[in-house]
Amino acid sequence: MNVVELTLTGIAHLGEAIGKHNGKIVFVPYAIPGETVKARIIKDEGDYFRAELVEVISPSFFREIPQCKIFGICGGCSFQHIAYSYQTKLKEIVLMEQLKRIGGFENPEDFTEITIKADNPYNYRNRADFSINTQKLLGFKIRGSHKFINVEYCHIMHDSINRILSIIQRKSPKRKTHNITIRYGINTGQLLVQPEINTEEIETGQKFYFEKILDREFMISAPSFFQVNTYQAQKLIEVVLSYINPADRIIIDAYAGVGTFTVFLAERAERVIAIEESRSAFKDAQVNIKKFDNISYLCKKTEEALFEPNINGNVIVIDPPRVGCMKEVLEAIAQKQIKKVIYVSCEPSTLARDLKYLKEKGYRLVEVQPVDMFPQTYHIENVALMQLEK
Repeated sequence: MNVVELTLTGIAHLGEAIGKHNGKIVFVPYAIPGETVKARIIKDEGDYFRAELVEVISPSFFREIPQCKIFGICGGCSFQHIAYSYQTKLKEIVLMEQLKRIGGFENPEDFTEITIKADNPYNYRNRADFSINTQKLLGFKIRGSHKFINVEYCHIMHDSINRILSIIQRKSPKRKTHNITIRYGINTGQLLVQPEINTEEIETGQKFYFEKILDREFMISAPSFFQVNTYQAQKLIEVVLSYINPADRIIIDAYAGVGTFTVFLAERAERVIAIEESRSAFKDAQVNIKKFDNISYLCKKTEEALFEPNINGNVIVIDPPRVGCMKEVLEAIAQKQIKKVIYVSCEPSTLARDLKYLKEKGYRLVEVQPVDMFPQTYHIENVALMQLEK
């Protein structure tokens, strides 16, 4: 289709730069607001165009040469072409736009804090999920397709994962699979590789591993969720804890996982009620909380547990998946008039949607603190604090 010249004026939710052509928005991946570019229109979506970058005519001051040779082919990273300090600024812009457009918050800049940046914007991920092809090579899927691309080194994976990757390339898994998972304890040096691989160079097939955060040890089984950036997870926990005060005697920890927040909350509260529906994570948590006698752990869906009459507290910490909270969860919070809501989110659009609902039920948004858990990508973690005004 047509190649057009565009002046890019903004950033979209998924990290694409935005321009206009014939009165319609054009989304251009791997470009930067402020640049003048040539872009090829590849799809007319009716209300907007999708395009691919052809040439940068006037580059941004913040444009950098990507470290990775397959950046733009592999879909894992979206911001390696942007200086890290500006990546976080763009993420703040997206967050505030979502809060305003979806959440209905008129002046989001009044309560959006400066992003807590990563000290390690590369080689931070403690987990890698690789595809495996018929030649037993490990890699990723090409952006926007199911085609395979071999990966020899991933710049956002911890170097220990890259070392394991080099060892198990061309080695056969002991069972038929299309995926290999490598998880690494950055603070413990422990490893989990699933499934078991035919190699004598390293141990594989572990069922679980241990990791430490803020001097607390956590057991994590292969199916259980754990934050992929251990370095930033420590800062995330500290943000959540900064919103807790001595009056917060009973705290509900919803979507509690393996207990990452739970154990730290238990050090500050009389009682913590943790809710987690994943049986794997629930079992891990029983190990992780064994030193505490003030934690009740329920293996239930949050939307079901919160409606039980004996489940109540002064504060609720919620850390739902990317799709956000089910409406029933928010209804239960509002019905029980839980005074303080600490909402941890990895998706600004669903965060904005859920905060809007709580605002309509009498809650006031006090602060949103972005924490950059995912450098080189458009993803951003946020912690929002809401207080009941009634």
